[in-house]
Amino acid sequence: MTFDRESFHRQFQHRVAVVDGVKIHYVSGGPPADDAPVLLLIHGFPQNWWEWHRVMPALAERYLVVAPDLRGIGLSDKPASGYTKRQLAADLFGLVESLGRGPAHVVGHDIGGMVAYAYASQFDARSLTVLDVPVPGLGDWERIAADPRLWHFAFHQKRDLAEALICGGREGVYISTFINDRAHNPAAISVEDMNEYIAAYCHPGAFRAAMEMYRQFPQDVQDNRAAGPLRAGLPVLALGGDKRWGPLIVDHLSSASSNVRGGSIEDCGHFLAEEKPQQLVDALKAFCL
Repeated sequence: MTFDRESFHRQFQHRVAVVDGVKIHYVSGGPPADDAPVLLLIHGFPQNWWEWHRVMPALAERYLVVAPDLRGIGLSDKPASGYTKRQLAADLFGLVESLGRGPAHVVGHDIGGMVAYAYASQFDARSLTVLDVPVPGLGDWERIAADPRLWHFAFHQKRDLAEALICGGREGVYISTFINDRAHNPAAISVEDMNEYIAAYCHPGAFRAAMEMYRQFPQDVQDNRAAGPLRAGLPVLALGGDKRWGPLIVDHLSSASSNVRGGSIEDCGHFLAEEKPQQLVDALKAFCL
């Protein structure tokens, strides 16, 4: 799937929504018809809205595509608090409500998958898609969180340590290593892409905000367990790269819903939208009806 930057910037616009006093930056584009459903794309760590740029043009043929920067990241505001997944989801629900298009198809990757789940557990949604991430409090979360592949969970949750060691010039080394270690095909993330992500986390306060998202995991566990199963009948798609979480992602989400389908994308690591963009587009178009 080729990417034409000039065409992309003609098709998509940068916008801002203010939700309860917090500025949320997002990029959107889609069909001129007012009845096109919203497709909300929620990024993970250590990325921003740009992680979706390869799939956005094809998806915008059918949907009003909305790709925000989460609170704290990139061009969005960076308040000191508000980083539980329920609050991050509430920010995005306010954004979607401001569009006046009705419920959204909600898609999230990595931390964004946790936010997407929190969105669907609180608010009306057309569908939920979770990409290559376990969700706090679901299934055997404690065992999953102890997996050596998730060593960064504990590191990021240690108060002030990651910021002290990484911020001030080491963001590029950390972010590029973090991404390359989790991609089955690191070449799918270009130098230009990597620079975009590094810049998004070099804004004052951004890296600390990202760490706060991890530090809220204990609260997220409580919130998700208190919320109980997802709404009956809500369509749920669970997809992962077969080299990362794909083999278990359906079973994991099935602990909260009896309406889950999906599985693995072959020869793919953690970054589905960049490593296998066409396969992801095809899966979303077939699912988000």
